[in-house]
Amino acid sequence: MSRFKSFFRDLFAFSSSDRLGTTALIVILFAVIVTPQFFPENNEFMADETEHLKKELDVFLAEMKKMDKQQNDSLFVFDPNTIDSASLVLLGFSPAQARSIIKYRKSGGKFYNREGFGRSYAVSEAMFERLYQYIDIKNEDRRKFAESGGKFKPKEKETEQKKFETKPAGTVEKQFPEKTLLMVELNTADTAMLQKLKGIGSYYAQRIVEYRNKLGGFYAPEQLMEIKGVDTARFELFSKQITVDISQIKRIKINEIAEADLAKHPYIRNYLAKSIAKYRKFKIKITSSDELLTEKILTEEQLKKIIPYIEF
Repeated sequence: MSRFKSFFRDLFAFSSSDRLGTTALIVILFAVIVTPQFFPENNEFMADETEHLKKELDVFLAEMKKMDKQQNDSLFVFDPNTIDSASLVLLGFSPAQARSIIKYRKSGGKFYNREGFGRSYAVSEAMFERLYQYIDIKNEDRRKFAESGGKFKPKEKETEQKKFETKPAGTVEKQFPEKTLLMVELNTADTAMLQKLKGIGSYYAQRIVEYRNKLGGFYAPEQLMEIKGVDTARFELFSKQITVDISQIKRIKINEIAEADLAKHPYIRNYLAKSIAKYRKFKIKITSSDELLTEKILTEEQLKKIIPYIEF
């Protein structure tokens, strides 16, 4: 059912010309395939009609290809944190999608990397793939920090002490003790250590540990924003204090784990667990993540979220 919902969401996210073209294509294909079955006695006549429809289909596909090329030619580099709604429409978003992205930003939301933008409800997988190479997050240090899983440390602002050191000789200098930023590793910290983060009290420290246990560990700091109450504003308070050691992640043996236990993972749940278990029963052994993608057990987006947690 979720796949049908996703399909219709992506379908009606098209522009009006896209929807018209898709509808026309479906009608033509339906006529080509179904019509001969209702009129078998007029085979010669229907053969001519079918050939005519096929020619129309070729013309239609050529026009769609031309339109697609024109759309691609109109693409340009953009920062999803600053682009306006009119420019989003030029990139291919519907006005409703553009408003949704702008509304998210006005409410305090921010995109830290390309993948974060791709996870937005208004951005379909096809659109994200089309725009991927044109997305340019301006805050380069913060983007690298997010994409490296917290291992890249952004440049700190110049300390007051360093500023005074550049003054000419003979100037009376004031000494300020240099503050060391407390760093917390998310996959090993206990609740007491987590409470040392800005904006994190005992309640959120406990929620972080509980979610970490359900996941099997974190592979990116931004996963904390999947916890209810940890919004962008709260995350920004401590984002420079956290790192992630992905070697601490507890992996699931995909060929051995019971379906009920597999369904407990937040990124898998009942539907995907059932699909994986059913395919595993048929195949006996799953050998790679590519297999799950090729056999359409998982979508590319689902696989990207799950891959850090599974082993074969």
